[in-house]
Amino acid sequence: MPNKPLILLCALLLGTKAPAQHPDDEYYPYEPRAEERAPEIVVDTSLFYRAVQTGDDLFAAQTDYTLSFVAAKRRGAEPGAEPASLCGIGIPMRYATALRLAGFEERRYAELNGETLRPGSAADGREFAWPEGLRAASRSLAAGFSDRNCLARIRMTVGGPLGRGWSGTAAADLRTGRDMHVRGVFTEAATAACALRKRFGDDCDLLLTVVLPAGSYGMRTSSVEEAFVLLDDPLYNPCWGYQNGKVRNSRIRRECVPLLTSACRLRLSETTVLHAAAGLRAGIRKFSALGWYDARTPMPDHYKYLPSHTGDRETQEAWRTNDTHLTQIDWDELWQQNRMAGRAVHALEERVERLADVQCRLGFRTEPDDRFSFDYGLAFRRTDSRRYKQMRDLLGAPALTDIDHYLVDDDTYGNLLQNDLRHPGRQVREGDRFGYDYSLVRVEAGGWVRIAYRSDRLLVRLDAELREAAIRRRGHFEKELFPGSRSYGPSRRIRLTPYTIRGSAGYSFSPRSYLEIAAAVSAETPRDEELFLQPQYNNRTIDRPVVQRTLAAEANYRLTGRTVALQATLFVRSTLDESRTLRYYDDLAATYCDLAVSGIGRLHYGAEAALEWRPSYRWTLTAAASAARYAYSRDPHLTVYSDTDNTIVENRAVSHMGGCTTGGAPQLCGTAGAAYFGPHGWGFRAAASFAGARYVEPAYLRRTERIARQAAASREAFDAFMRQERLGDLCMLDATLFKTFRFGRSRLTATLMVRNLLNRRRDYYDGYESLRVGRSRSGDDYTYAPRATRYLAVYPRSVYLTISYKF
Repeated sequence: MPNKPLILLCALLLGTKAPAQHPDDEYYPYEPRAEERAPEIVVDTSLFYRAVQTGDDLFAAQTDYTLSFVAAKRRGAEPGAEPASLCGIGIPMRYATALRLAGFEERRYAELNGETLRPGSAADGREFAWPEGLRAASRSLAAGFSDRNCLARIRMTVGGPLGRGWSGTAAADLRTGRDMHVRGVFTEAATAACALRKRFGDDCDLLLTVVLPAGSYGMRTSSVEEAFVLLDDPLYNPCWGYQNGKVRNSRIRRECVPLLTSACRLRLSETTVLHAAAGLRAGIRKFSALGWYDARTPMPDHYKYLPSHTGDRETQEAWRTNDTHLTQIDWDELWQQNRMAGRAVHALEERVERLADVQCRLGFRTEPDDRFSFDYGLAFRRTDSRRYKQMRDLLGAPALTDIDHYLVDDDTYGNLLQNDLRHPGRQVREGDRFGYDYSLVRVEAGGWVRIAYRSDRLLVRLDAELREAAIRRRGHFEKELFPGSRSYGPSRRIRLTPYTIRGSAGYSFSPRSYLEIAAAVSAETPRDEELFLQPQYNNRTIDRPVVQRTLAAEANYRLTGRTVALQATLFVRSTLDESRTLRYYDDLAATYCDLAVSGIGRLHYGAEAALEWRPSYRWTLTAAASAARYAYSRDPHLTVYSDTDNTIVENRAVSHMGGCTTGGAPQLCGTAGAAYFGPHGWGFRAAASFAGARYVEPAYLRRTERIARQAAASREAFDAFMRQERLGDLCMLDATLFKTFRFGRSRLTATLMVRNLLNRRRDYYDGYESLRVGRSRSGDDYTYAPRATRYLAVYPRSVYLTISYKF
């Protein structure tokens, strides 16, 4: 993530506190004084053991940032699998930075509202809890400078009591500038957040939260190793080019999706508390990309433009000398081609999503005595995502006719071109919608019940959740290729019943040591777009929509001492009946196709351990490591449909994925760090990290009989289709130096951080296999081979400077 380094710096600068002794020249993040014996709390009570029973996730705290230099899915989980919520309302993690600035307490293990461990998942979730800190006045200002993602960043926070029982916090985060390592990458973003809290006596609490994010981000994309080698640049970004002598990026993400939530806690009786919350996310996201219509692709790293395909010395020399007319997007040439054609053969499109996400949650907690607690309630959620293509820039052309240009040369379907039969021949101009326009609507409702029993040493939890989900597509364009209700209006409603049953039992051997065993069985609905063959074109759903089942268990041991904290975990997770849908060009069938993958199974298991040790007053040492196996446990079935008429190209083909490893998930990883807090506010941190046994993301299609056996003319070609490439092992070294100046109750902190001190420039962050198959001719025969894997390289040495003032 582009913001992680600065997030860590601000946490370092703003999150420390001074001990009671040495008030004039010391500044430490923990209290080093020896504990005093307090006989009044030595009594063996459940309150005494509660701290160790609800400890934080030590492994995540140490690795979330240090392992971010590679794609490192926690426990092999898919991106986005980790749940996050704000007072019970589900939210994406992109709001986390603003919520932290606004004073919300981020918890890895949230006991609030009865949330319990989700075993075997990426983590047990993140809960942004009620910001108790709003009661105290606080003001802070931080400025950061970096050579990565953005050049400058300013953060401001102000908060405190407002009178009449109100308190609040307001925060702003401003980022601007271009990346100094990768051309075309930039950030222009602003985020504002506000939290207001009102206390109505001791029995009622109200919280209102608003987050307003807006920004545009220039992106980089993956490319092939041939391009990296020819240019001698592993950070090569094919998305940009020169237009009138200025750098212009074709891949820009623009978004503005505000978040509004309200939450209320009301004590109904001596034993029951009501928790009510509502949330709304509504806004727009846009992703730009080049489009070409009955023309050759303008992307410079397309295989047809590389020397390995052209075979001529001129192309190779142009790449080696970095002739940007060939190695980057030639915007001026695209304008010229549009002028010569008298129409738009190239244009800059935007894929737009207008989102409206409404959530309501009503829950109760009943505690009849000190040992039992019951949580129960109802939840409702409706998500309406309208998606369409919008013309951003016609590149000098007057207009574009809204037809399906992929069918122009098709002898069978070439007379079914209209993208919208209700407006045939419509001329598209900048700002107009074209191509496709549809909505995906999901409605979920359900309830949950959670039971917890706590004795002096024993903690047992059991919870169950049952929901009913309905998903449908509504087309706003009537495609001539799929007329009537096949593309226009509502599709059939897909109804699924997701559920979750979890249980855990933990025992405190002492006030400092705790062992917990947890297990879960769940069924989740696939993502909305995975339930349709081609949602941009028609209402056709996949043949057998099913929920994705998961079985998981883990055993977790936690030891918390005065100077030592230890966490060790064994976990296992089995995922069944996962489904995917992909769209691609099938080289063997010579047609655009939709690929439906069903019955995907994965088995992930391993061990994690983390240690934090404070051997002396000034030193803190940390270490964390994980060893695991993330593998496909089942061979999924693939059905390939023609994109033009949904006829079957290949039916229920077996993809031999057994033995393949989940991509983007190091099976061996570890980190070790040291922090020194010297006198007079000086200090430093250093961390070394390792990620090994990494593999590229495998492609289902190439491991079928049709591709691997029928297309492979030799044993070597067969092995090329079946073999999964292993990425190199990586080591990373980071260092931070800081100095704090104190002025009464105020403090000024300057921090200098350097990432990737080893400057490993030739290593890859991640990679994935291509769905395409290459064909070459030798005499009268054709030979086939997989297209090149695409990679994303790690960033080189990066520098961050932050100055923070808290007063």
